[in-house]
Amino acid sequence: MPRYLASSAALPRMLTNRNRWYARDKRSALRYRDTGQLGATVMTDRVWYYAVGGNRQGPVPDAELHGKIASGEIRADTLVWSAGMTDWTKAGEIPGLISAGVVPLDVPLTPAFGPMPLKPVFGIWELLGWGLLALIGQLLVIPSPWTTTAFYRWLISRIEVPNGRSVHFDGDALDIWYVIIANAALAYVGLVYTPLGWLQLPLGALFNLLILRWLVSKLRWEGQGDTLRFDGSYWALLGWSVLSLLSIITIIGWAWVVTASMRWICRHVEGSSQQLSFVGSGWGFLWRTLVYAISAVFIIPIPWTFAWLMRWMVSQFHLGARA
Repeated sequence: MPRYLASSAALPRMLTNRNRWYARDKRSALRYRDTGQLGATVMTDRVWYYAVGGNRQGPVPDAELHGKIASGEIRADTLVWSAGMTDWTKAGEIPGLISAGVVPLDVPLTPAFGPMPLKPVFGIWELLGWGLLALIGQLLVIPSPWTTTAFYRWLISRIEVPNGRSVHFDGDALDIWYVIIANAALAYVGLVYTPLGWLQLPLGALFNLLILRWLVSKLRWEGQGDTLRFDGSYWALLGWSVLSLLSIITIIGWAWVVTASMRWICRHVEGSSQQLSFVGSGWGFLWRTLVYAISAVFIIPIPWTFAWLMRWMVSQFHLGARA
């Protein structure tokens, strides 16, 4: 799983005096100005995102947002978000955005609003290039910490999260270089000395757990509070590894094991009010993987089918309010 998004393009700045300023993406700026009256806030030059039917819309400038409010497209119960806000909020709960008493009588007070998908924005050829770089680094072993870190940083920068915040990967190749090198070298253990091949499963699970914890803990975004963490256990991850190996016997069962393990990983990502989830089905993963495998026989379609498969995988990760 795992945009992370560029770190320097959207860094919020806050002044704790009476005036607070936020800068975002070079496209907009947000100013909060205390008017001296309780609950009175003036908002100018702001870019907004809003949710319709569980899908993120935007960005739209402040003037356009107010036009949608006036037309009834955005109502008091519509969830909205903008830079500087800690989470999605109903438009009617933001001071000064919607006047009191404008909620239609037929609007439910607690509308259904489920998780929204992550959006992949990488190109075909850049994905192929970065993917080959990561693969070559793994095969050569020694460069793997640098190629792996570079790949994670690039991939996360090409995934848009539904709440509009910029996310980036802050890991360094030297953080756990020894684990990444050991994990890459592990693939050669069985080839060098066959009796040691059985070590690949328990050691692989250990190395993957350490890399996963490092990856999750190095995710950064605007307005971040606590550091994310992965709290899944080694024995559970080892169990998934064993189950994946055994599922190969069933020929097609591995696809369901992979998707189930993705859901398990998401459930154990903690440290945020948002819950990451994976909604892809085993069948959906199976037939897409088979199409990609068939295309690989002909070589030429690989860049397109690989990007198609990866975009589907990314879009199956959803982000929503934690229950």
